[in-house]
Amino acid sequence: MIETTLNGLSFLQFENLANYSELLHFSTLRSGGSSTENYHSLNLGFNSGDAPEKVKENRLKLCHSIGIEPSTLVFPKQTHTGTVKNITSDFFKSSEGDQKAYLQDTDALITNLIGVCITIKTADCVPVLIYDPKQKVIAAIHAGWRGTTQLIVQNTIQEMIKSFGSNPRDLIAGIGPSISPEVYEVGAEVLAHFDPSHYHPKEDNKGLLNLWEANKQQLLSNGIQETHIEIAQVCTWTNANKFFSARRDGAKTGRMATGLILK
Repeated sequence: MIETTLNGLSFLQFENLANYSELLHFSTLRSGGSSTENYHSLNLGFNSGDAPEKVKENRLKLCHSIGIEPSTLVFPKQTHTGTVKNITSDFFKSSEGDQKAYLQDTDALITNLIGVCITIKTADCVPVLIYDPKQKVIAAIHAGWRGTTQLIVQNTIQEMIKSFGSNPRDLIAGIGPSISPEVYEVGAEVLAHFDPSHYHPKEDNKGLLNLWEANKQQLLSNGIQETHIEIAQVCTWTNANKFFSARRDGAKTGRMATGLILK
């Protein structure tokens, strides 16, 4: 990934997705915002205990930096599911309450609308972005270990095929900053859901889980070419100065945002 700055706010971007001028994408860092203490400073999540007015201010800063109206910034209500939702023009015609209900229990978004920023939040889980440059369709995916086992990446690709006629061989994908396989230790109850090639066994029935590889394999097994996949290989847990980490700091910490928008 490469670090860039837009209107005073720093982001990371995938090199493969940065090649498309009609696409703007980002993965935020923890700096540049208004939050304090555990949430210092660009916390973009409402549900971990930060002051709501600070989160609103941070989201406005994000919108300003990428040049969109706040009403077009769409976050799903993530609950570690395998559920994908399509953001259509009808979504913006519905009431705020109906929009919230539609986004409930959702961990991936897709759209082909110009000017709509689909975005997911993470603080160790894996953010995955996918772009179809032929059909002009984008996807933002939140893949923790539960979502990975529920095939959230596969479900998203299949929804892109179903709704927009995407050809997987055309898709460009990026696996973003998240907890690395060097430090992500989990127990047997989690490892039981994964192929042995996706973790390194340790003592006491524990192991180091590689969510990067597990999600890469979902991309590959659903037809995306290996040369079209970029893995950031950036660990949120070990880089405390740049990223929030729920495992390192506890649940009451900030959230980064990873998203994309068709210009």
